[in-house]
Amino acid sequence: MIDFSSKHHILIQNSETAILRPMDYPFFESKLIATGVWQILSDGDLSYLVEGNQEAIVIDSGYGAGDLRSFCEQLTLRPVRRILNTHDHFDHTANNSYFDVALMSAKTAPLATLPFPSFAGIDFPRDYPKQIIAAGDVIELGQRQLNVYALPDHAVGSLAFLDQQSRILFCGDEITPLGKIINGSVSVVRQQFKRLMAVRDQFDWLCSGPQAMLPATMLDVIYQDLIDIVDHDAGTSFTEFPLTFPPHQIRTDVAQTVYLRQEARPEDRQLSMKSEDDTDQRVIVHDGFMTMYHADQR
Repeated sequence: MIDFSSKHHILIQNSETAILRPMDYPFFESKLIATGVWQILSDGDLSYLVEGNQEAIVIDSGYGAGDLRSFCEQLTLRPVRRILNTHDHFDHTANNSYFDVALMSAKTAPLATLPFPSFAGIDFPRDYPKQIIAAGDVIELGQRQLNVYALPDHAVGSLAFLDQQSRILFCGDEITPLGKIINGSVSVVRQQFKRLMAVRDQFDWLCSGPQAMLPATMLDVIYQDLIDIVDHDAGTSFTEFPLTFPPHQIRTDVAQTVYLRQEARPEDRQLSMKSEDDTDQRVIVHDGFMTMYHADQR
């Protein structure tokens, strides 16, 4: 068991209920979202459990305290031995060591064991078994399979997993409720999405790190945005973030540090901050989501 006791003084707040729990208190909450597919909330981004006839497999680990594997074994009669990582960020990989083997891309492997700053003082295993997978691979679960696609943009080794049975594409953080924030070349991302569009008739839903069961029509809109950006220089400049959301209120009636269960922690946000040279961002805004990119990286 990974020892979180050094963080007992820090409290985790549920966004919806405002209930507080110590950071070293295991918290898992599951929801059946399709036949043989569960969404699992711990800390950090969501995990997913996909059940085949022979085994069940976990997609992404979150970064909360407690044994994710044991929790998943309570949801299914199938053995749960393996975990898939969409990408290397620690809110997706922290609990890999509970499993017999973690499946990930070659570029994810050297980065998957690097903790975020908010975990300083916790000893996470780094020598757990890893298996390298790549686009075109098929993960067999027994009368169910996951097809692997490469989507490296949000992270250098990002993968997506297509479950034709549930018609779900598990896309990590490459597509989120915000839409698509492009870190690299728009042309490269367009080619990645083109490969997804070739199998678009095989899925209706996107399960992302922040939220499950987003309509796959988002992908259709974003893909058209990518075409319009590359071919027609679409998008407008902006000075303020173009989408607004109701803020989650962090409780201030306690003396301890409080983190929101699914939001980035202040000391970790520096990892995703843009440099001062990252100017001239442009955006195409839709109803509730967007496609954002850098004008010099079309």
